Amino acid sequence: MKLFLKLLVCLAFVNVGCSSKLSSNKVSKAKLAESKLHHIVLFNFKETAPMDTIEKAMYELFGTIKGVNDLSFNKNVSSRGNLDKGYKHSFYMTFESEFVRDSVFYTHPNYKKIGGIIGPHINEYLIYDYWIPEKK
Repeated sequence: MKLFLKLLVCLAFVNVGCSSKLSSNKVSKAKLAESKLHHIVLFNFKETAPMDTIEKAMYELFGTIKGVNDLSFNKNVSSRGNLDKGYKHSFYMTFESEFVRDSVFYTHPNYKKIGGIIGPHINEYLIYDYWIPEKK
């Protein structure tokens, strides 16, 4: 688990370091208007998890929150799946801003509802957020 997290962090720094549009982990205020905040959650679900119910709930509940975009719930199909450390599913979305993530999404009643639906079926999860400037 620790090795996986270190690898993920290293890849993020390499990506940021190689980007000509970003000079640090923070995006300048001027670039925020041209950027999207990407949000990934990796899930290690219990074997008994009702995946159809979970997937349906993710789209129905999160899809109604203003400022949440690009919803995608997926199963790992990597040819190197033996390296997934049990994280077999991911949920991806973008936010219009940090404000939307922190003050709209995390406080929305549907966010609390999804916790009640999927929470009992999760062994572990990992959240990773990052900025990518929009291409012009």
